[in-house]
Amino acid sequence: MSVAHDIWAGVWWLTGRIKLRWKEVVSFAIAFRLVNWVLLAPLSAIILRSFLTRWGRASVGNFEVVSFLLSPTGLLAIIVVGAISLATLYLELAGLMRLLDNERVTWWQALTGPATHYPRLVWLGIRQLILYLLILTPFLLGIGALYFVLWRGRDLNGLLVLKPPVFWLGGALAGALLAVYSVIAGRLFLKWILALPIILFDSGVTVRQALARSSERTNQRLKEIAKAVGTWAVAQTLLTTAIVVLLKYFSAWVLQQSGSSLAWAVPVTAALLTLHGFALAGLSVIGTVSFAGLVLTLYRQSGLRREEPEPIQVRTGPRTLITAPRLIIGSLLTLIVLTIRGMHSSLDSLELQDQLQITAHRAGAANAPENSVAALRRAIIDRADWAEIDVQRTKDDAIIVLHDTDLARVGGGKRQVGQTTLQEIQQFDIGKLQGPEFAGERIPTFDAFLEAARNQPIGLTVELKPHGKDDEEPLTRLAIAAIRRAGMLDQCRLCSQSYESLMIARRLEPGLKVGWIGANALGDLTKLNVDFLMLKTDLCTEQLVERATLQGMAVHAWTVNDPGWIPRLLDREVENVITDDPVLIRERLDEIRRLDTVDRLILRARSALLD
Repeated sequence: MSVAHDIWAGVWWLTGRIKLRWKEVVSFAIAFRLVNWVLLAPLSAIILRSFLTRWGRASVGNFEVVSFLLSPTGLLAIIVVGAISLATLYLELAGLMRLLDNERVTWWQALTGPATHYPRLVWLGIRQLILYLLILTPFLLGIGALYFVLWRGRDLNGLLVLKPPVFWLGGALAGALLAVYSVIAGRLFLKWILALPIILFDSGVTVRQALARSSERTNQRLKEIAKAVGTWAVAQTLLTTAIVVLLKYFSAWVLQQSGSSLAWAVPVTAALLTLHGFALAGLSVIGTVSFAGLVLTLYRQSGLRREEPEPIQVRTGPRTLITAPRLIIGSLLTLIVLTIRGMHSSLDSLELQDQLQITAHRAGAANAPENSVAALRRAIIDRADWAEIDVQRTKDDAIIVLHDTDLARVGGGKRQVGQTTLQEIQQFDIGKLQGPEFAGERIPTFDAFLEAARNQPIGLTVELKPHGKDDEEPLTRLAIAAIRRAGMLDQCRLCSQSYESLMIARRLEPGLKVGWIGANALGDLTKLNVDFLMLKTDLCTEQLVERATLQGMAVHAWTVNDPGWIPRLLDREVENVITDDPVLIRERLDEIRRLDTVDRLILRARSALLD
């Protein structure tokens, strides 16, 4: 009989077990998620925060993430936090395997029994992560070498925008290296797939022995195991995608049919939120239960499985008071009550704010040459509240307004701004590509830009773009000196991806507001010593904005070119949006301000459901 036939026979066995034990399985899933939420997830967060503190920062983001992760402290954080996360997953899988393996096991016994294995599960995670990282090292070195050979000295933004042949070559080679690593790591994952049930069901087995036994038993079956795991992954992905898409369209349709009555809007919204919560939780449970069953099936067919199920001692305790049906019904009722209470609390404290400032990104890149004086004039006409610009230092210590660190996008090839004089830079015409009406527009100096903005109804958000550590203090000093000369300290604020530049600015001009720019982050951004956070839109969550507000920080979202984001950002109380097209965003903002309270409430519900 073929291995494939055995696996499909195991699938039918598993389907019968789940049908028989679904109440206990659902009860265990609910209880385990509560334990994870209260205890295990906060433990990982506390440990990560302690590693960040030891590294010297409350939060890191952008390119600093790479520096942190490649440092000894960061690597240790990956191993420890990753091992705890893996062990937590293993703990849940172990409980489910016990439930499916032995019909005498209760949800409470499945929850508490595998806890005795937790130290070994953590050690299992550590051993696996270390080996994965060791194998990854030469591939990362190879990618680093590609960057050094192909992209060194080139501005990453320019590469992403222009996409020259060297960009595709480097991306293809790096992708090939990662693909090879994925194959090697995937093969290891399949070879170790039986280690967890071996630790769970075979008494006295060490982690090392479990990994060795798993490798031995899977060695001749890798192809069939890979097909089984691949089929599970595809099925779970298709199911999740289908449910999410159906929920999205169903929610939009229901909200449209509910009309403008406030009496209908609240219960309909609460019902949809509850439906979404149950659906997503159910998908998570289905995925975990089906994978646990798949691994258990592979273990039973490996020749390692003993004939009799493990003996179970009859215990008293929560099982006598909290049966599976009671736990399920109680959890459902609690979730519904909390949802309704949350909706009523929202109504009681309903304050639909619509005070949102608009910043023209690169002074308004959609309607004029970016970072140009012409763009500034257009931003003023378009009623932008602020203009965001980028400043850099040239070879001869001039401060210019330009985004990229090289001159590729303005026709200067790979020449670096820091190695080029102001006279050479201003030879390039940055307007002719935008349109004949902008022909002759040059890269402006910061002084010229300040002069154009002075006494105008617009503020300047000035991004400092140092060319390296040695450039942080000179650039910051020259930029602040220019602002002082123009008498525009109250009309300007500074921002940067370089946290050190912002701290230098704090020291040189304490009254000047500074903001940190982030596209991704680890840790708590609200612990940074800044006045505002300029974050990629998907980082501007309601929770982060609330924490920032408590710390006296404003949150600015970038780059918002889709007006559909405006209702969500308004509800999250983001202070400012950075956009290439101030006119488009202003039109949507004015449209929202004309809505009545009921329409705004429905709009808020739609935003929450469709996020």
